Amino acid sequence: MDITALNSTKALRKHVLVWMCLFFGSVSLFFSALNVFSGVYLLGFLELCFSIYCLYTIHHLSKHALRFWQSVVMCVLVCIIVLYANYISEPKYGLFVWSFALPVLCYLLMGKRYGIFFSGTVLFIQSLILLSKSSPDPIVNLNMAINLLLAYVSIWTVSHIFEGSRALSSKRLKNLALLDPLTGAGNRLSMNHYFEVELVDKTNTYLFLLDLDYFKQINDKFGHDVGDKVLTEIATLLRITLAKGYVFRVGGEEFAVIHSFNSKDEALFAAEKLRETVEKTPFNIEGHAIKLTISIGVADYQANSSLESIFIAADKQLYKAKRLGRNKVYASSKEQLKQIEVPA
Repeated sequence: MDITALNSTKALRKHVLVWMCLFFGSVSLFFSALNVFSGVYLLGFLELCFSIYCLYTIHHLSKHALRFWQSVVMCVLVCIIVLYANYISEPKYGLFVWSFALPVLCYLLMGKRYGIFFSGTVLFIQSLILLSKSSPDPIVNLNMAINLLLAYVSIWTVSHIFEGSRALSSKRLKNLALLDPLTGAGNRLSMNHYFEVELVDKTNTYLFLLDLDYFKQINDKFGHDVGDKVLTEIATLLRITLAKGYVFRVGGEEFAVIHSFNSKDEALFAAEKLRETVEKTPFNIEGHAIKLTISIGVADYQANSSLESIFIAADKQLYKAKRLGRNKVYASSKEQLKQIEVPA
């Protein structure tokens, strides 16, 4: 799976923003010329500026990723223009119908939290504008207000439910793609996604590659159900021991941890402490007291190095730890770390 496929929400909002810029920019340019010729210069000027902004946004998004502020600015500008147009025009011209498109636009571009705020704000301001428009027939005013309110709330409700359902489905699919179903740790795709997309500052980043020593013997002696629970317990222990690290299951009994440390000594100390913690922790599963040890290979990020190169470097050290007796920690500096003292 392509890493970019995991950012389906960003891709959706980028496409929506591009097409909205194309549509609203074209419509706004047309009405800008119409309003200038009609003598409504301020509204015409606002619509012209908005058209230019839409053109710039389309050009920018063709070369760069979507930023959230771009969605916010787009919604703010559209809301301002629609509300101002309603303020200076009479209801008989029907410009208020553009307000019905705003909840859909806001929810698609910004999600539920901002969508509900913008939709509620638009409803409040639009209501004040329409109530300020006097009519000789109060019954007509009341009927129109009720119908407009119900129509707007209906569209708002549908937008809210749809966006909530879409966001929840997207989150579930992302979890299925990124999480190991047995242990709840990240999988290889999750590790690639974290390193390539989420980890912006890779300075002082270290990768621990861990392997459970003689894990096959546990499966053979106690069964695969017990073995699966051992893997789950190990994943939990890793998350607790290295609270700020990111834990991934990269093989049957292999785990990787990506963590940032202030120095190499601090990273090596943490790896040795982790090895000792596992060694001293009894795993009580289905009445069995299971003792485990792990072997760890450590590698650090070098300038412009890829995750694959770091993984290979850590794997070489892990292989050395297993070949030279297991239950050891080796780092890419080729020095064995058994002599590091870990406080009790």
